[in-house]
Amino acid sequence: MRVAAATLLLLAVAVPAHALEWRLGVSYATGVSDVTDLYEDNLRLDGREAEVDLKFPLGIAASFLYDWTAEWRTDVGIGPVFAIGGDVKHLEVPLSATMGYNFLPYSRYSPYVRAGFIHHFASGDQYDSSTPGLLLAVGVDFTHFTLELATDQSKVKFDRLRCPASGSCQLGTEELNTYDVLASFYWRFRLNR
Repeated sequence: MRVAAATLLLLAVAVPAHALEWRLGVSYATGVSDVTDLYEDNLRLDGREAEVDLKFPLGIAASFLYDWTAEWRTDVGIGPVFAIGGDVKHLEVPLSATMGYNFLPYSRYSPYVRAGFIHHFASGDQYDSSTPGLLLAVGVDFTHFTLELATDQSKVKFDRLRCPASGSCQLGTEELNTYDVLASFYWRFRLNR
């Protein structure tokens, strides 16, 4: 996390101001409910009451964008950040880096595509590990905001309790695509274009 912050600070100082943009927004992720379901299933199979709550239905996200040319860009982002609480604790903070192309860079609205990699830094009661994945996104930049739809192919591995009809329960693992599809809204903060 410190390395990412230092890199962003270095880029902000080293590059011309006409090429920079900061974004702050909210995102909805389709796969987060699968995580709450997994936690609830594990608690019930263990014979305990299950009260697992998604703390924020929308995750908070931020990104830094650098325009190499009018059309080509690099995005470095953090989030959306999601927290799950109740009888369990879980937190996911994804970091991403992508390259993108703006189709109408001088228009009041500019459709774009971007692709790159994303890795979820996660912690929680039944969290095991994370695997980086591909991030693909399409969106439209308006004058002061952005709308974006993305797919996140990274995986997060959790402990999973399995109890067959006959026999004793076994502890194993299960990989989930915790974010799958993301729908996002960002406010744009452009620095001296």
